[in-house]
Amino acid sequence: MKKVIMCDLDGTLAESKSALSVEMADILCQILRRHYLVVISGGAFSQFQKQFLSHFSCSPELMQNLFLFPTSGSTCYKYDGGEWKQIYNEELTPEEREKIKESFREAILELKLDLSPTYGELLEDRGAQVTFSGHGQEAPIEVKESWDRDQNKRRQIMDILKKKIPEFEIRIGGTTSIDVTRKGIDKSYAIGKIKNLLNVSDEDIIYVGDALYKGGNDASVKKTEVDFIQEDGPSEVIEFLRQYL
Repeated sequence: MKKVIMCDLDGTLAESKSALSVEMADILCQILRRHYLVVISGGAFSQFQKQFLSHFSCSPELMQNLFLFPTSGSTCYKYDGGEWKQIYNEELTPEEREKIKESFREAILELKLDLSPTYGELLEDRGAQVTFSGHGQEAPIEVKESWDRDQNKRRQIMDILKKKIPEFEIRIGGTTSIDVTRKGIDKSYAIGKIKNLLNVSDEDIIYVGDALYKGGNDASVKKTEVDFIQEDGPSEVIEFLRQYL
């Protein structure tokens, strides 16, 4: 039995940009009775509030066992005294964020990508992270799933970005996204942070994600010594979590 269960959000606890299900919310509350729960995603804290927290309600005592790591682990929030408090923030400077966004624009032009129609922002400035989403942040799930199934479009964009901005961490995110943070800021970085915060070891943690394959946004977990398991979507994750109940 692990002390800490660490989960990806999009594609793991919930479908991409979709609300947490009632069944998942109930199971996670039960998990918090016996374990620490850590949720990490490329989304900003505002996305966690919309997608996760607004559909999740446990007693204050249990909520204190929940840690949130938005923007790929570059920030961390803990429930304390009835509110969410930021523990740290590896924010990019305005100049760094503009350089990243301009590099994305140049790559899109170079590849002559047609990203219309767009739903929301193509490039979202999340402070500690800049995120590109094919067809926009608010694209319907069916549009997201059909745009880049084999990740070929995003890999071409990444190849260009790695030449333009090699000083940053660049990785494929959710269904259509590419996330850029400071060098070294990834999910393995978040694991190091939670180990220090909770005074636990690698052996005390298990990571659950849907993208542990090479190049996936969970793959950096393999740089650590924590146990991990690949699950394909919320229904599989629910069955896995039942083992801990």
